[in-house]
Amino acid sequence: MKKKNISHANLLDVNNITHARSLLATKEIAAFTGFSTSYFAKGRIYVYGSKFLRIRGKILYHVDAVNRWLIDHECDPKGGSDD
Repeated sequence: MKKKNISHANLLDVNNITHARSLLATKEIAAFTGFSTSYFAKGRIYVYGSKFLRIRGKILYHVDAVNRWLIDHECDPKGGSDD
């Protein structure tokens, strides 16, 4: 699967999300990142993607964890990544 080059502009703006909404559902995270909900669902099974919470069958993502995950996948346009 090809990695997307994520700019800091694509990160979730934590200042626009209240503290109570620092946990977001898969559909909301997919909308912010541009990845499909299926991408995140498969990531939970095949162990890729952002860290998440599973509470009584409900899947939630910490905004900060998603931002860290996006930054971890940032690529240098000069070639390669930090992997």
